Amino acid sequence: MITLMKMNRVPHYLLALLLLAGCSKGEGPGLPDPLEEGNDWDIVIPSSKDQPGFGDTEGIPAGTPWQLPEGIEVVARPDKPFNPDLGLLHGSLNTFYADVNFINRLNVTVTVEIPGGLICLFKHEGRTQNGILTSTVRLQVPPTYADVSTPADTTTVYLGLGCLNYSMAFPWEENQQWDTQDYPIGKDMYEPGVVTTDPNIRKLLDLLKDYPKLRLTQHYNPQELFDEDYETPEWQLIYTLIQGALWEITDGPGLTRKDYRELVAALEPYK
Repeated sequence: MITLMKMNRVPHYLLALLLLAGCSKGEGPGLPDPLEEGNDWDIVIPSSKDQPGFGDTEGIPAGTPWQLPEGIEVVARPDKPFNPDLGLLHGSLNTFYADVNFINRLNVTVTVEIPGGLICLFKHEGRTQNGILTSTVRLQVPPTYADVSTPADTTTVYLGLGCLNYSMAFPWEENQQWDTQDYPIGKDMYEPGVVTTDPNIRKLLDLLKDYPKLRLTQHYNPQELFDEDYETPEWQLIYTLIQGALWEITDGPGLTRKDYRELVAALEPYK
C-alpha cells in the first residue's frame, strides 16, 4: 500500500486520504517493469528529496524555462474572483489549484501549451507547498485587446497540481474568502517556474501520460477533510494514490516495486 505518510506523522484531517490498491501488471517505455523479478521493497523510482525545492530541501527546483508563444504574457490578477466553471480546470492531479492569467497582445487566437512537469512556485513568505503539473495542457487564448483602446479580460485558467513538499502547508488552509473557501485554490499564490528535469519525477510523469481519463472533471471541498466522519469519495481515490506516489519520491525513500505495481493497477480504468 502506498501511504501518504507514516501513521505517527499523519495530521488527523489527512487520515482520510489513505487507501488500498490492488496489484496488476503494466509497462511503458523507460519505466520499471512491475513484473520484473525482485523484492516488493526494491526501490524502482529513486528519491529526489535532496534536490533543491523538493521535500524539505531549500532552493529553486532545477529545470528548463517555460517558453511562451510570441505575444503571450502571464500576469497577476489578485482581485479576480475564483471561477468554479469546470471548463477552466485543467490537469490530472488536484491536490490544489493555481490560477494562471494570460494576456494575448496579438490580434489572432494563440495556442498555448503548458507542459507536464511545469513547477509552480509559492511566491509569498512562509513554508507552503510548491506544485507540479502532471500532464500537458493546451489552451486557446483569444486576443486580449479587441481594438487599440478597449482591453478585454485576461484568459484565466486553473491548473490542478500535485504537491512537492510533504511537510509544508497547503495553500488552501487559510482560504476564508467567499470565492475560495470551498475549493482547493491557492489564488494569487503561485507563479510558473521551470519545467522539471528531475529524472525520478519524469519517470512518474511518463507513466501518468498514458491515462487521459485522469483529466479533472470535479471539484472537491478541502474543508470537508476536517470532518470526523469524512470518507474519501470514490472518484478522488486515484488522485490520492498519485499524490502519495509523488511524495514518496519528493520526501520519502523513493517508490517501491510494490507501490509501483499498485499504482499501475489502480490506473488501469483511466486509459
